[in-house]
Amino acid sequence: MTTPESTPASGQDGPTAPVAGQMTVRAVRDRISAGYYLPGARLTLSELTTSTGHDAAALRLALDYLATTGLVTGRWQAADPRPEHRTERARALLAGMIARGAWPAGTVLPARSVLVRILLTEPAHISRALGELADEGLLYLGPKGPARVLPAPARTPWPPGEKELLDALPSRTLPGATHNAYTLHQVRYAARQRWKGGVCLSPTAMTEQEDRQAESVYRFVTRAFERTSRHQPPILPAVPSTAAQVMACHALPRAGPLYERLYRFATLAAALAHLADALAAPACARTA
Repeated sequence: MTTPESTPASGQDGPTAPVAGQMTVRAVRDRISAGYYLPGARLTLSELTTSTGHDAAALRLALDYLATTGLVTGRWQAADPRPEHRTERARALLAGMIARGAWPAGTVLPARSVLVRILLTEPAHISRALGELADEGLLYLGPKGPARVLPAPARTPWPPGEKELLDALPSRTLPGATHNAYTLHQVRYAARQRWKGGVCLSPTAMTEQEDRQAESVYRFVTRAFERTSRHQPPILPAVPSTAAQVMACHALPRAGPLYERLYRFATLAAALAHLADALAAPACARTA
């Protein structure tokens, strides 16, 4: 005669999941599938206890079981089914920044250590992304030294046209968002810490943060556009460069797993903080 603890479960939990732990397994699996945890992030009993409401003993068994399914590694980390996606994401964002004029033709790209911080990924993925862009003819990548942007007839220089600018900005704005540089640096720090920790906000909280961030994008990019197009001599080069980076980050899809939304939010938070600094720089202030 079988007991509830030894009776096999059926369906998505697999044939060996204990019936007594089905709810715990499902709770953990659903959070992983929704993208609450970055691939490779360590799953801790303390965080799961708070987020799922299940006790540590049941969660330990659930994690051990999910490790047999491949959803979790043996070290209780969220599995990464597509490690190559980090290269694809870095390549797409770099290409978007170049296309929007963040680095004009002939410009040397920032050092790879800087790109690692801008794109929130590992050096190996930066190197592969640069190699792919070189193969596509966007960059010159010699055997040594940094990458250099190559000319492209279709590339739009900064400042963008009014239609392009409006297309890149949010269709609606959220009153009450904070726009001072100190707060934006705090937001950048919090977003990077959350990305480093590997655990995302809830969908509701993420949407609220994204709406406020969209308002910051609107204000800062339009301010950069106005100062760049109206003042001679040209304002500090960092202003159009960082504004183009903001537009590229903002163009990332606001969809998909939660960790993809967090990636968009964190990269955009860094770009907005840099743009706030560039707009407040003395060379820029003298032209105002």
